[in-house]
Amino acid sequence: MPIPSTVIWSYSVGGAVFVTGLVTIFLRGHWQKARGLDKLLLFGPLCYAMPLAAFGTEHFTLTADIASFVPKWIPGHLLWTYFIGACFIAAALSLVTKIQARLAATLLALTFFLFVLLMDAPAWPRIPQNRFVLTLSLRELSFSAGALAFAASLTAEWRERGSHVFATISRYIIAITALVYSFEQCLHSDHVPGVPLEPLTPTYVPGHALWTYLAAIVYAVAGILLLINRKTRAAATWLGLTVLFIVLVVYVPIAVVERASLAKGLNYIFDTLMFCGAILMFATAMPRES
Repeated sequence: MPIPSTVIWSYSVGGAVFVTGLVTIFLRGHWQKARGLDKLLLFGPLCYAMPLAAFGTEHFTLTADIASFVPKWIPGHLLWTYFIGACFIAAALSLVTKIQARLAATLLALTFFLFVLLMDAPAWPRIPQNRFVLTLSLRELSFSAGALAFAASLTAEWRERGSHVFATISRYIIAITALVYSFEQCLHSDHVPGVPLEPLTPTYVPGHALWTYLAAIVYAVAGILLLINRKTRAAATWLGLTVLFIVLVVYVPIAVVERASLAKGLNYIFDTLMFCGAILMFATAMPRES
């Protein structure tokens, strides 16, 4: 099955960003200094930046399709499409190299919040019966919250006191998202887990509905702990690890089978991987428990 150039370009740019981040982690000694599950948190920016760069690439390979999502009242659809695509790739490199990472994370948080405000929220009144509108809105908000918390973790206030108001806002967003997703996955165990989207879990995925129930349980426990502000760093870390595990056992097989498709292959694995990265970046902003 031939793989279209649009898919190859997205995987190539995303992969290049991932390798850049991986090299940075080891060359700067971050891996050697981290202990225990904190080593996993080092991969938060990588899991976030790799999909971000791939999606930024789509702005150049699928320009007309993506420009159609820009609200009609905003002028310069093509200009915004190219601009956001270039910013996504630049921000991805910034996150993994830590060059102006705080600025990049702050602007990403604002961008994804505006996506929800300008594109997702207006769709709610038109199709209130579609539960996936809420799912997608919470996913975009989580992308914003992860970047916001990561930006907070790079401030002097966080380094001195281990806390920041942006991290607190992010905690509530991630907690509510986890609880809503847990409820959705309990009700619809036949749909793909992680981010409970419309496709059914393919029969060729080993374990099938088992992973959906597993995700629902972890999401519920982690969501409650985050909501009541108890064991927040551990809860967020295990939540991110669960999503990463689901990516490996569910979405990697789907991406292999649908390797020629952006919509059914690349986008699904990268959307969920970016959700994982957002949670892990959020975890870095949570205080360490003794």
